[in-house]
Amino acid sequence: MGNLTSRSTGFGTLAAVLTLLAVAGCRRDWEARTYPASGKVTVNGQPAAGALVQLTPIGPQTPDVRGSKPWGVVQPDGSFVLATYEQAGPGAPAGEYAMTITWPPDVTRPSNEDRLGGKYAKAEQSALKFTIKEGTNVLDEVKIDAPGLDAAPRPAVMKKKGAAPTVNPNDPSVFRKGARKGP
Repeated sequence: MGNLTSRSTGFGTLAAVLTLLAVAGCRRDWEARTYPASGKVTVNGQPAAGALVQLTPIGPQTPDVRGSKPWGVVQPDGSFVLATYEQAGPGAPAGEYAMTITWPPDVTRPSNEDRLGGKYAKAEQSALKFTIKEGTNVLDEVKIDAPGLDAAPRPAVMKKKGAAPTVNPNDPSVFRKGARKGP
């Protein structure tokens, strides 16, 4: 029985090492090395579900030649996980960052509107500063006090009362010429 356990552990370790090597091999030449980074955002003590969190490098140095910015979407429990490169998986390059937060009124649709009134939308004006270090990073919780703002997510806005949307706004075919507009 003990021999079987040590074999299982050995296979598990081997699988973990191979997985790490495969993920590391996915990084393209121009991408910076990333490290796990997560945090939490609340508004008036409630999760800011659907808010977009983005980190902008402070100073002249950028993590890569493209000036990539780690980002994440706040989940229903208020947590977010930062990602920088799709193929590399979650993580952010080491460095100093200013955090921006924008929160659309309807989190199911892209929007330029911000429930936070743009107060946290500009990196150059952000008081939210964070450092990503090599290793695992858990950022301090961002607690926003916004009297009069309900932190509960708003339902999708419908054109007709009780009507469901006829087109998925994220479907690329919507943007093709001559694409069908509805059922």
